[in-house]
Amino acid sequence: MKFKITINDNEYHADMVDCDLVNQIANMCPFEGTYKKHNDHEYFTKLPNQANDEGCQLTTSILKNNIYYYQKWNSFVIVFEDANISPYELTCIGEFEEDVSEYLQDKGRNIFVEVNVE
Repeated sequence: MKFKITINDNEYHADMVDCDLVNQIANMCPFEGTYKKHNDHEYFTKLPNQANDEGCQLTTSILKNNIYYYQKWNSFVIVFEDANISPYELTCIGEFEEDVSEYLQDKGRNIFVEVNVE
């Protein structure tokens, strides 16, 4: 499955992981909102509905140009800088086809994002 993710009117595409969690998120599409910068390595927002990452692999090492889900905050997370976030654990749910990290490096505190299934 692919998602089209528009960030501040710039269109990007992501190859999503084949799992129930991604299917849950796809069923919420389209959704949009303001994403907040967090710790100079990611932008995140709360999903419109609660998703469940039961059975998904969790990681404390997040990689740029990847998309993650954080169950505790019900957050859709776009990462633009590699980071170790221990003790927090996220689930990787997708990877951008294009390099979004360079664009996001200096975008400030908030970005506007639209998420759609392609």
